[in-house]
Amino acid sequence: MNVTVLGTGGWGLTLGQVLNDNGHKVTFWTFSQQEVDLLYKEHQYKDKLPGVIFPDSFVYTTDMNKSLENAEMVLIVVPSQFMGNVAKEFAKWTPPKGKEPIVVCATKGILEGSLQRMSEVILSNVPWLDNGRMVTFSGPTHAEEVSRRINTAIVAACPNEDSAKAVQKVMSNKYLRVYTSTDQIGVELCGSVKNVIAIASGILYGIGAGDNTRAALITRGQAEICRLGRKMGANPRTFAGLAGMGDLIVTCLSQHSRNRYVGECIGKGETLTQVMSHMKMVAEGVPTCKSSKALAEKVGVELPIVNAVYETLFNEKNPMDVIEGLMSRDLKSEEEY
Repeated sequence: MNVTVLGTGGWGLTLGQVLNDNGHKVTFWTFSQQEVDLLYKEHQYKDKLPGVIFPDSFVYTTDMNKSLENAEMVLIVVPSQFMGNVAKEFAKWTPPKGKEPIVVCATKGILEGSLQRMSEVILSNVPWLDNGRMVTFSGPTHAEEVSRRINTAIVAACPNEDSAKAVQKVMSNKYLRVYTSTDQIGVELCGSVKNVIAIASGILYGIGAGDNTRAALITRGQAEICRLGRKMGANPRTFAGLAGMGDLIVTCLSQHSRNRYVGECIGKGETLTQVMSHMKMVAEGVPTCKSSKALAEKVGVELPIVNAVYETLFNEKNPMDVIEGLMSRDLKSEEEY
């Protein structure tokens, strides 16, 4: 199968490697000619995945139309804040009638301003694409591990189960096990909001909080994600699965988590501006914190942890004061979602 990957970040390159391992031809698009030259010359991206060597057969280009020639499946793996512009560029390409590819979005986030999930951003811009061929790919999957072929499980979600199964078949192998879901809303919300909770987890690491505190955070963070998801029509079972609790655990606890890293630096006294100035990769939880807060306010859902992270990041509130505020909220039953 001919597969195009839009994006040459660590996750995009890793998914290209998975596809190559499964016998598919992979072409990458990036806006950066510097990245194209680097990848052709070195066959690795040391800043993103040090030590991982990519196949000589990979094709890289800055010409999106060229990258999409004969594409039978398209993976979109770009930072969430760039998804709108990339989707508009993608929309300029029209596939042959009757040969429209399945489109897979492996980006996690909620777009600022429109408050759209990533699949909604793509669908609203690409006229030939319908939600039956729009698949979300999400789960507890750090590129640093999948690129080294460490056993991992992930979810392909689409309202059309046949499309999810098609992605499952193409992407599954001996180290990547793909499950299917029809709850695209739930899978996308889990993948987005968990990044905000992971920043909170990092703050706890930074201030030296205990295991009890982190366990409480993860559990109550999941409750917030579930509360928002139920309001938006998601299946509650999704939040206990790979895309829900699975991804939340790994992002909150893993040393590979960029969102945890941001929070840890904040907890140690840095400002958000200082943290972002020395990061080479994108921490999706930062923009998603703003959009998650706005989305929750729009639909009338209370997200205390998300709000606390927002106050810490953007209003530079002292983390200890914010935590004290969370702990002193009105007491309630755990069953109140």
